[in-house]
Amino acid sequence: NFEYFLDQCRQNDIKKLYLTGQTADGLQYKYLEDIVDYLQNLGFTVGVRTNGYLAEQKMSAIKKMKDEIGYSIHTLIPEKNKIIMGLNKLPNWDRIIPESGNNVRVSIVLNRYNIDEFYDLIKYISQFKNVKYIQVRRISTDTRLELLEEDIKKFEEFYSNFAKTHKQTGNYYLAEQFELYGKEINFWRTVETSCNSLNYFTDGTCSNEYFIVEGYLKNKQVI
Repeated sequence: NFEYFLDQCRQNDIKKLYLTGQTADGLQYKYLEDIVDYLQNLGFTVGVRTNGYLAEQKMSAIKKMKDEIGYSIHTLIPEKNKIIMGLNKLPNWDRIIPESGNNVRVSIVLNRYNIDEFYDLIKYISQFKNVKYIQVRRISTDTRLELLEEDIKKFEEFYSNFAKTHKQTGNYYLAEQFELYGKEINFWRTVETSCNSLNYFTDGTCSNEYFIVEGYLKNKQVI
């Protein structure tokens, strides 16, 4: 169904394609450089959403990408990273980010474990001139509302206090924008956005719903 998916993108005037994953990472594809070359030769621009663990290994493919490189950085503390990501080891961001071109975005999923690290994270990320903006995300709730309810509450409490002491500068698809340490900061709630997406899964499933997991299950006729 891949060519069908690409035709749907053309019909909807979609030119930007991002490699990402729900149970994997956007840099794990075996033929990563091939798919980047193939899509960009067709006139699309390709970017990636990744946790960065394979970034140094796959930097040649990253440098080929003509669209946004999105890294997830949730903590700078190995012990917290073990809780959040399952690994003590942190990617070498000091090397990875500067090598990743001029169109980098960083995403922070704000949760119960890293919320006290917020300002340190923003300050650290802001030192990189090629980071265009920072997205502070409320954790995704497609199918895990009860499990993640505490993290959602922590996010909203933090945002409420933050908004009282910082002036909002705009909106991006309903996400509130601020400026901090010279960078644009967006507070992003997956369940409250005016944007949508077309999604292709490696088993051939296609979905036109922004809620990735739910859209997949519906199109597989699971729910």
